[in-house]
Amino acid sequence: MSFKREGDDWSQLNVLKKRRVGDLLASYIPEDEALMLRDGRFACAICPHRPVLDTLAMLTAHRAGKKHLSSLQLFYGKKQSGKGVEQNPRQQTELEREETKGEAPLLTQTRLITQNALHRAPHYNSCCRRKYRR
Repeated sequence: MSFKREGDDWSQLNVLKKRRVGDLLASYIPEDEALMLRDGRFACAICPHRPVLDTLAMLTAHRAGKKHLSSLQLFYGKKQSGKGVEQNPRQQTELEREETKGEAPLLTQTRLITQNALHRAPHYNSCCRRKYRR
């Protein structure tokens, strides 16, 4: 499908844009995977380098490529796991303990209380410096 047109016929431009949107919907490409630019070209929303593609055939060829498939795994992996909230390893181990617990709740509660009592001071970080020494 060639995008070259003769003259300044805006109705023809609108028809071509609608046809491209129809082609995009007909090829079962999800809306969050491809962006349609103002000039009627397509951009891949998954890949970090955002390649701009002229036709739908080029977009489908790009979607079958190795780089796009690896970016797709990363994109949906980030989108599904943790809902964007990352936890430190300590919190993850506590959550794993809670999920696989077979102990009495009173025992786990006392263990958490003792751990919190022992770790009252903030963790030492060698990168931080005191602002003023008085």
